Amino acid sequence: MSNNWEKRQYIALGPQVRIESCNPTVGDNGSVVYDIYGVSDKGDVCLAGMTEGGNYRIYGDKCIELIGGGISGRGGVDVMITGKQGSVCITAMENGDVRINGNNLVFNAKENVTFKCGGNFEVDASKKIDFKSKEAYCVAPHSYGPDCIATKTNETFLTRVYAGLAAESIAVAASVGAGGIGSQLAAGVMKEGISNLKSGFGL
Repeated sequence: MSNNWEKRQYIALGPQVRIESCNPTVGDNGSVVYDIYGVSDKGDVCLAGMTEGGNYRIYGDKCIELIGGGISGRGGVDVMITGKQGSVCITAMENGDVRINGNNLVFNAKENVTFKCGGNFEVDASKKIDFKSKEAYCVAPHSYGPDCIATKTNETFLTRVYAGLAAESIAVAASVGAGGIGSQLAAGVMKEGISNLKSGFGL
């Protein structure tokens, strides 16, 4: 759109609401196709409209609410957000949190699921936690204490059981192999370790 102010149309619905179209002022996504603008007595602004770049935008100085399903049946879909060919991004800036609440949370991914955080990752389940996969790995080189998963010396529940016994070195090898492609080998090593343990007790 050229810098043509003659095409601009402006409707004022009182001192707090206005509708305008063809505003040639260029923003981040082009000039304005149309805007609906409102301002409260305290100066809080809300704006919704479309730009020449094709974007539909909603701006609000305070909270923006999307509520659906007031009279729909239970168990249906009340709010749907779909990105047909691109990503869907939700960002809480400053010190805000992103919170999702529901009866159940279901994540479906065609490929990978990645969690990355700068601090701690905590899971608190009141009943149980199940992991099902072909392979599983945990790298925690600075874990210590009786409740840790692994330490610098590959201390695990398995190695602590065999600590001080003749089969301790075999148990360490089995612990290392059990997490990767050497799981079958680790099973054989464990069998040998149990035999050594029995012979150590004269069984």
